[in-house]
Amino acid sequence: MSGGFVGAEAMNRRWTLRPFDPASAEQAELWRGLVQRAGGCAVLLPEFVFTCVETLVRRPLILAICGSADAPIAMALVDSARLMLPEVFVEDQMPLGAWVSLPGERFDELVAALVRALGMPLRLGIPQLDARFVSRPVATPALGTLDYMETAWLEIEGSFADYWAARGKNLKTNMRRQRDKLAARGIAARMQLVTDSGSMRQAVQDYAAIESMGWKAAGGTAVSAEHPQTQFYALMMERFARLGMARVYRYLFDDRLVASELCLHDGHEMIILKTTYDESVSPLSPTSLMRQEIFEQLFSDGCTKRVEFYGPVKDWHTRWTPLRRQVFHVNVYRAPIFRRVETLIRRVGRSGLDSRRDAATELSSREEAEVRT
Repeated sequence: MSGGFVGAEAMNRRWTLRPFDPASAEQAELWRGLVQRAGGCAVLLPEFVFTCVETLVRRPLILAICGSADAPIAMALVDSARLMLPEVFVEDQMPLGAWVSLPGERFDELVAALVRALGMPLRLGIPQLDARFVSRPVATPALGTLDYMETAWLEIEGSFADYWAARGKNLKTNMRRQRDKLAARGIAARMQLVTDSGSMRQAVQDYAAIESMGWKAAGGTAVSAEHPQTQFYALMMERFARLGMARVYRYLFDDRLVASELCLHDGHEMIILKTTYDESVSPLSPTSLMRQEIFEQLFSDGCTKRVEFYGPVKDWHTRWTPLRRQVFHVNVYRAPIFRRVETLIRRVGRSGLDSRRDAATELSSREEAEVRT
């Protein structure tokens, strides 16, 4: 692909394709403007998406722009590493895929036009779309959708006293008992809030130090000091801090850091990105104690209206909020026949896998019988 524009007409929409440059101020401001006009959230801003590419990705991406170059109606970052099966870019650290479109635009028409603009694809994958920002399209012979996860959120309405009174008995009793235990041991629990850019890198390093000692380290998902994603979180949080949007909550038992939470706050909405805690203080739950205090502050600050958790709903989420919605994937095909072929290949693959499992089970049974005899 050349460095200039490449275009395609499809369904009265024109997409242009450019090589993506995460260091381009022009591309960043164009992306930012669309996110703001679309009412998107902080994790779709260039400080998050572009920084993720800058620090974690070494392969080229395509910046796709739909509509006029100065006021687009949709934009996406496309990963074309698999030429025939490209996908809208997403990394493990990203809650949502790198897709932004204006409300009211026909998503199915936009993606069908993008497939044609890309030229070669048989299928385009658009992962991790939030039903809050993109209405889930109706499935067609050339378009399919797939549930990815349910995510939880909290509406900040009324007083914290009313919110807390509505929580379950178990949560309230557990929080009271933990605070009583701390008091009985003479341990002072306190919360700190870090927001300035100059302190953000150290706050992320402190977060990484705790997480690298826990269960996430064994699974390879911890933000350790040496992990490449530490650079992403440090740089991303620094950039958001310069906009007044980064928050690192820290919870201490006396002077010992026992929990930390990386968050973004745009003045009206807070997104919880990552949470960690010192597992050695178990059965105490410093993250729950910290969250109670965070929410109490948010209910009283007069500006926060919403908290987003952006992760698969787990049991602990339900103790803090009953609200949830779907994040989903979309696959759009150049023609219905390609979807049918892919479905057939998957069925054959599953059938072959089942046959291999059956054969392995039979062989294992025979071997067990021989051992018994």
